[in-house]
Amino acid sequence: MATANTNSNHHNERWYCARAQRKVAGVCAGLAQYYKQPRWIIRLLAAVMLLMFPLAIIAAYFVAAVVLPDR
Repeated sequence: MATANTNSNHHNERWYCARAQRKVAGVCAGLAQYYKQPRWIIRLLAAVMLLMFPLAIIAAYFVAAVVLPDR
């Protein structure tokens, strides 16, 4: 039987858009806060992924900006 992982670092938080630290829509800033990483690292990864998979990343970013709650 599978058990829930109660030792999570994220305390049942959800992904969100951090509008206060945004450059475009706050998606990267929200992910950076969720994973407790510097915003520039997440933004750099997003930029590299954008160069590799432009249509998929643009679509995913747009969907995340619309679907994720603001914080």
